[in-house]
Amino acid sequence: MRFGFRAVLGGLLLFLAAANVSADMTMARYDPTQSSSTSQQLALPIALKWQYVANKFDNNPASPIVVNGTVYFACGDRVYAVDLETGSLKWRYPREQGLGGSVKGTPAYYKGAIYFGATDENLYCLDAETGSFRWAYRVRGSIRCPPIIAENMIYIGADDESLYAIEAETGERRWVFTARDDIAIGVAVGSGMVVAASMDGNVYGIAQSTGKLRWIFRLPVPPTDSSPVITESIVVIAVGNSMYGLSTRSGQQKWHVTLPAEVAATPAAQGYDIYVPCKDKKIYAYLTNARQPIFKWTQPADLQATPMSSPVVAGDTVWVTGARGVVAAFAAQDGALRWRYPISPSTVTTPTALYCDAASSPTVVDRALLVLTDDGVLHCFTADTVDQLPPKVYTVNPPSGSLMSPAPPIKISAVLYDIGSGVDFSTATITLDGQPVESSVDLVTSTVSYTTPVGGAGKQAVYLKPDGLHYIAVSAKDYAGNTVVKEWYIITDSSLPPPRRVVATEESGKQTKEPKTKPTEQPKPSTPPAGAEGAPQPEGQPDVEMPPPPPPPPAPPAPGFGGSPGPGPAPSGAPRPF
Repeated sequence: MRFGFRAVLGGLLLFLAAANVSADMTMARYDPTQSSSTSQQLALPIALKWQYVANKFDNNPASPIVVNGTVYFACGDRVYAVDLETGSLKWRYPREQGLGGSVKGTPAYYKGAIYFGATDENLYCLDAETGSFRWAYRVRGSIRCPPIIAENMIYIGADDESLYAIEAETGERRWVFTARDDIAIGVAVGSGMVVAASMDGNVYGIAQSTGKLRWIFRLPVPPTDSSPVITESIVVIAVGNSMYGLSTRSGQQKWHVTLPAEVAATPAAQGYDIYVPCKDKKIYAYLTNARQPIFKWTQPADLQATPMSSPVVAGDTVWVTGARGVVAAFAAQDGALRWRYPISPSTVTTPTALYCDAASSPTVVDRALLVLTDDGVLHCFTADTVDQLPPKVYTVNPPSGSLMSPAPPIKISAVLYDIGSGVDFSTATITLDGQPVESSVDLVTSTVSYTTPVGGAGKQAVYLKPDGLHYIAVSAKDYAGNTVVKEWYIITDSSLPPPRRVVATEESGKQTKEPKTKPTEQPKPSTPPAGAEGAPQPEGQPDVEMPPPPPPPPAPPAPGFGGSPGPGPAPSGAPRPF
């Protein structure tokens, strides 16, 4: 009985220890094999919990790591430690003046120490609790690789054409391997091998224990955008529009795939499933458990932004970041979009910027999503953060109260943003005079829009008749379920000239039809000066709402309608569909 109790207790302690370990991310891409995969799940929806503003550093590729409730991350010439729960600063290194170079690789944690390389040619070791300096190992070139730690050994490449194996606790070198060019992107460790891709266009298989060369595989081009990944005893490496599967032990090519577009960053691997970010703004998934890989998804996942980092596979969800601060989550099973959030630039570090980029891989750990953008801001999203505020509508077109011709095309649009959980654009709708219309969404600009048809090709033109007031409403929800409704109006007048239509230019070359003759010019009618009675209202700028024209006498003005207030009350006497 006593033995059974001890066995159960021991099993429970092992389970808790394993759970604690699984709640940490101690190095780049989660593990020495660089799979960028974790069993941790993050329930949706999630909302922004806190932000920490550090140094601005363009195209920062270094991801945050998390150990024992502390987030460690690098921004330019400094490394920071902040509390995962509150985002408060614990320490930064150096405290005052920055390093002599930049940190371009994700830091690593091992036995109470933080390790990172810098372009000042040093590998640093700091105390993880206090941020105090322990030691540094100097190489002969910049270090852009993240340190990979396995079996008490640090493996790191440098711009001196070398790969180093350094004892983590002492800082003593075990061995060094020299290639023909820089080892600048990253290395993977697994199956007793260290696999490194060099700017000389070769992939090197090196014995982990001795540093002896075992094999070389020649790539068609140098690996400027991605590094090796080891999964199921296969080395996966993607360059250009090619992806290779090599035997980890021998370097023999097992398979080759021609990608639909050039690879944008290192693929992620979850067993035999490989997820590849490409420069056509899409993520492709492959099954590699057969002789030749095949597509896993019927359609690629469309990020609608250029991926700038390796995806992270967290349980059944693929997370990826990209240009213009986009963070998205797709279902690992079929690539369906689950969540998308464009991060706005910091008003502190980039007050005049229109957008920021997310060039480092997202970190999913301990029920939180961490994203570091190149404006120097670390963003923390969690599932338990309460979001009770609806999205905001920042721009509407045409501006409320605009006077215009009823003739098509009239483009109606609104820009939506939600800082909490993000706008769920699948819920965005537009109604015109109380009737829903077929709207479209542009995720790049966060815009929902509808344009009245001009007719042709079997379609009927839509005129906003009768003349007078026409009411527009845009509604949308955020991922937490909060709803925004924005209402405004425009005024149509058939005496005004119709909008200019964009006509496609004719193709050059031989034509079988006689060219059109120039129409006879008609004298232009005089136009009252701007502001005079009867003068048409000029079109406003997208970010400025125009005041409505004065109400026709003698009817008094009616009170404004619900939703976000417009520039003034609408004239009375017109029916309202709301």
